[in-house]
Amino acid sequence: MHLLLGHSGDSCCAGVLARLAARGLPARIVASPLAPPARLAWRLADDGLTSRLDLDDDPAEVAGVLVRGTAWFDPSGWAPVDHDYMQAEMLAATLAWLAGLPCPVVNRPSAALWYRGRASLLTWRPLLRRCRLPVPEQLITNDPAEARAFRRRLAADGIAGAVYAPMTGEVGYLVATDAAWEGLDDLQERSPVCLSEPHGAAHPACIVGGQIIWDDDPPPESHALAPRLRELAAASRLDFLEVVIAPLRYGLGVVMVEPMPVLEHFGTPARARILDALTALTALLAPVAAEPEAVP
Repeated sequence: MHLLLGHSGDSCCAGVLARLAARGLPARIVASPLAPPARLAWRLADDGLTSRLDLDDDPAEVAGVLVRGTAWFDPSGWAPVDHDYMQAEMLAATLAWLAGLPCPVVNRPSAALWYRGRASLLTWRPLLRRCRLPVPEQLITNDPAEARAFRRRLAADGIAGAVYAPMTGEVGYLVATDAAWEGLDDLQERSPVCLSEPHGAAHPACIVGGQIIWDDDPPPESHALAPRLRELAAASRLDFLEVVIAPLRYGLGVVMVEPMPVLEHFGTPARARILDALTALTALLAPVAAEPEAVP
């Protein structure tokens, strides 16, 4: 049995399920593999780990897992404080169980990713730099003078304005007019703000088991980044990773990292290639032939 840890509304889970079924391989989408009515027996001993998982009275030898979400505990009938405790227990047990499975686990989660959720580019920045991947210049400050000096540095390179993005949000706003910079001054009286240099047209890609699948024809310079993108996936211990590259002031750089790739960010041809590669990775099938990558 191949388990797809997620929801039926997730196009990745649905696409992989259909491909596994077409090959005659049993698979199920489950939001919480350890929640009732499933029954788990997990033995941890000096001679090794063994586990048995029964889903709906159907003993299932787990042959592969695709992780597309965290475990969920139904809140029905539970007081909020008790539900929070049970949810925390379910998350911890599922994380530990996934870590001990001997079968392929695509995106076997680390505790940081399991509990932290989506992280901003700031969080990924140290790892990106360690992999020699350029990133936008950013400034966090509550000093309007520093913010305006940042504006002048960008202007000296022909860049009009900077991007303001809340450190806890995903939407950025271009700060380009004098009025907008004055509004930023007001914000800085209350809290530091995060500013980034703007970037050019975005080019999303998925790294699936070391294969880089682009949504479009990326710039020729992207060829030089390919080994570093694979290094990023390896360093983050993720078999399935979405990145977005875009032109910056001094060349191409990474402007977004998504450890839970969104299939809808890609066109139909790229989606099919991603799902084919993901299915092969989950079921240990022969890898799908990769298309040639961009060359200089």
